[in-house]
Amino acid sequence: MQTFYSFTQFFNAVSLAHPNVTTFTIGDIYEVDLAKQTLFPLCHLIPNSVTIGDGIMTYNITLMVMDRVADVTQDSSGEFNELLKNYKTVSNIHDVWNSTLLTLNDIISYVQRNAQAMEYEILLDSVCTPFQERFDNLLAGWQATININVGNPSDACVILISDVQAAGGTPGC
Repeated sequence: MQTFYSFTQFFNAVSLAHPNVTTFTIGDIYEVDLAKQTLFPLCHLIPNSVTIGDGIMTYNITLMVMDRVADVTQDSSGEFNELLKNYKTVSNIHDVWNSTLLTLNDIISYVQRNAQAMEYEILLDSVCTPFQERFDNLLAGWQATININVGNPSDACVILISDVQAAGGTPGC
C-alpha cells in the first residue's frame, strides 16, 4: 500500500538520483534554510492536497527545482565554459533557468515513463512556471503543479464497528 511516506520517499530518491540535485526537501518552502550555500541545487516538494476516491488517491503537489543566481564577471577567460551564448546578462539567470527546467523535466518524465512499478500516474500535462528572487534571496528556478494518481487498496475493514454501533445503537441489541 502506498503511504504518504512512500510517496515522498519515492520523490526523494528520484530527485537525489538526478546529477543536478544536491538536496531534497518537503513541506513549507519558508521553513527550508534557503540562505545556506551548500544546499543547491535544491528540489522541493510541497504537498497541496490529496483527493481520496474509490481505489485511487490523487496527490496534488508543487515540485520546485532551484539554484543560486550569481553575477557574471568579465574576469572569466571562458576556459571552462565552452558554450557560446549570443546574449549578455549581468547574472547567470538564463543558465539557472535552463538547468533547473531540464532537471524538472527529467524528474517529471521519469515519473511519467518509468514509475509504473510504483503505481504512479501523472494526470494531464504539467505546467512549469519560472521564478526569480521569490524568497528574498538570490534563488531562481522552475515550479510545476502536478496531479498524481496512486492506487488506494485500503478499505473500511480496518475499522472494527458493527452497523448497529455506527448507527448509534448499542452492541447486542
